[in-house]
Amino acid sequence: MSKLTILVVLVFNCALSVYAQPRDIRRIAQIDSVVSKVMEENKIVGLSLGIVKNGEIFYLKGYGTREVRKEEPVDSFTNFLTCSISKLFTATAIMQLVEKGKIDISKKLTEYVPDFVMKDPRYKDITIEQMLTHTSGLPNIFNTNYIHPKNDSTTLTEFAKKLAQEKLKYEPGVQLSEKTYSNTAYNILGLVIEKVSHQTYSQYISEHILEPVGMDSSSFFYKKIPAARRSKPHQKNWLTGKIKKSNYYPDIPQDKPCGNLNSCSYDLCRWMQHNLSIYNLTNTTKGVLKRKTLVDMWTTKKEIPPYKTTMGLGWWIVPSEKYGKYVFHVGNDPGFSATLNIFPGNDFGIVLLCNALYPKDIVWNKLPFEIISLFSEGWKK
Repeated sequence: MSKLTILVVLVFNCALSVYAQPRDIRRIAQIDSVVSKVMEENKIVGLSLGIVKNGEIFYLKGYGTREVRKEEPVDSFTNFLTCSISKLFTATAIMQLVEKGKIDISKKLTEYVPDFVMKDPRYKDITIEQMLTHTSGLPNIFNTNYIHPKNDSTTLTEFAKKLAQEKLKYEPGVQLSEKTYSNTAYNILGLVIEKVSHQTYSQYISEHILEPVGMDSSSFFYKKIPAARRSKPHQKNWLTGKIKKSNYYPDIPQDKPCGNLNSCSYDLCRWMQHNLSIYNLTNTTKGVLKRKTLVDMWTTKKEIPPYKTTMGLGWWIVPSEKYGKYVFHVGNDPGFSATLNIFPGNDFGIVLLCNALYPKDIVWNKLPFEIISLFSEGWKK
């Protein structure tokens, strides 16, 4: 992120209240009131909010602090772990390679990673689409399989080797449910990207997605983020209610494709803008995907009864009677929670990043929709 870009955004934030229409000024005051109240009631340490509307960044603001009991305010460039929102970038990379004719999502995983093996012979039936839609049957692999690669180029290969002694949790093509969700599948999709593109996962995402979108402040490498822009993870003692900084930051090399992108509300507003510009055919620069591909990703592939929520390719989809169809992804990890929602038919998007896990339900389900309700009058349903 250049100093000039930062200056422009800061000026934008300062000028917003000066040049905004009276109705927007009222909305901004309402947003501030809603966010401040929710943060106080739930003892939220830090939060970063971004809103895009009608092709523009409408609002950016940080609330609270990067670390509890320290005067280090959150702003729109403060980095948070985005957790599973990272999966959207992995899915986008897969679909870019589909557009280039290098991947067919109906084909088997082993066609792209021939040396992938598991103890369970059913692994040979796993398709790329099943991995994208959390119906591959692959298990979630946690702490026992953390790896310490020599360098970034070996991370996902070493992780895949760990699976050789594992069995599938479900039959490939299993009915989508909360239990079939698989971080492991997305990490292996990262390996597919490496095999097909001949780049490391992080190199591919940076070159083909982050840079074209203008997400200059995002990185899969926590240590590369300037210390002044890092937010710290927090935890809550459920007996005493005391909030403290956590000593654990989930910077796990193998989890880049499923949940290790560090980003900020400004960059994720650029991401939402970019996707909406592709959808609405208003992009003035080349999109990271063709509109047809994006629409396909935003089309239901799997249902998850009894919920109205469905699964597209990487994106979750809700046919909301109140707000119209929207697509989204949430994220959580020890010390962080996040949500990103796009309303394609109403050219609107909102992202919330928080440096704590304990207010997850507030960040996912309460606060974004309290803010959205301030904008949704007259929306297409």
